[in-house]
Order: sequence, then structure tokens, then C-alpha cells
Amino acid sequence: MRRYSGKLLLRVPENLHQELAKEAFDSGRSMNQLCLEALLARKALKGYDPWKSIEAIWQENQNVDPAKLEKDISKALKEVRHAR
Repeated sequence: MRRYSGKLLLRVPENLHQELAKEAFDSGRSMNQLCLEALLARKALKGYDPWKSIEAIWQENQNVDPAKLEKDISKALKEVRHAR
């Protein structure tokens, strides 16, 4: 199995870099922490497609267990807090 270093080089547009730097500074966090939080949130919401139309989401989410969704989001938040 391939080993991973845990390092990831991410290229973003200059204006996004500037916005992230300001947000990180204003919130007292590092840009790394902001990006890690975003990736963990994406991981937690995997399978919940935000790009579908509202109607399609509503139809599909009729069967979503609210307790499971809450648990998945809670788990992701714990991962973020643990990573700090």
C-alpha cells in the first residue's frame, strides 16, 4: 500500500488565497486549518450532493436519517477539533 506524507500542495487563484489569508488572520487560525476544516466538512457531506436541483435534493432526502446526518457532521467537527 502506498504511504502518504500528509502534505498536500494546493494551487488556488490569487484572490482566493488573499481571502483565505484574511479569514485565517481574522479568526486566529492558520490557512492550513481552514483548508483542513473545508476538506473534513466535504468528507462528512460526501453523498449529499449540493449541486442537484432543490426538488431533486428534497426528493432524495426524504429517506435521509436526520440522526445519521447529525452524527456524520458531529464526527467531522470532532476530527477538525482533534486536528488543531
